[in-house]
Amino acid sequence: MINEVFYSIQGEGFLIGTPALFVRFQGCNLRCVWCDEKSALDFDKTAKSYIEALEEIEDILAIHNPSLIVLTGGEPLLNEDFINIFSYFKSLDKTIQIETNATILKDDIETLLKTYAKTYITLSPKYISNYNIDSKFLAFDKNIELKIVVDEHLNEGILEREYIRPFVEKGLLVLQPLWENGSVKFIDKAIKLAEKFNARIIPQMHKLLGLK
Repeated sequence: MINEVFYSIQGEGFLIGTPALFVRFQGCNLRCVWCDEKSALDFDKTAKSYIEALEEIEDILAIHNPSLIVLTGGEPLLNEDFINIFSYFKSLDKTIQIETNATILKDDIETLLKTYAKTYITLSPKYISNYNIDSKFLAFDKNIELKIVVDEHLNEGILEREYIRPFVEKGLLVLQPLWENGSVKFIDKAIKLAEKFNARIIPQMHKLLGLK
């Protein structure tokens, strides 16, 4: 089940500015208040099939040749088409970035991700799930980042948690100020947290540029 396929730049995290083909999967297990892709929340069987999405993907690749593929959602790791889509781009030797809320990592998908060297994982735990991260993700020691939205809920106590400490120590923490009503919020808060926790402040650049 695929919500949409499109070409743009990666506007978030450490890969910001990289031209990319995006595959947005349909369905998510969380309901964040500020989610900006509400059309992708429900597990809607009327969404694009793998075959339909593949046709659109091939059309885009006939025009563009990005080295980066971004698998996003929704929650891509809960989608029945994830393995097929991932395997397709693996066969093309693309770098595959997975944007996940980090709540669930199934054993078969864990194996798939670990056995492909060009996998890049963006963990984005949310307030609604108490910023929890499936412990299986913590075994990944390269090509990974932790991206957390700075809103009214984020505080120092959360960033001091034991499982977040390795990301802080390695400089792999991204603080993303909340985008709301057409502007960036909580910038001062983000700066204070970044100073204390060795983080980068990276807003959603694609929105600032008026891109998808």
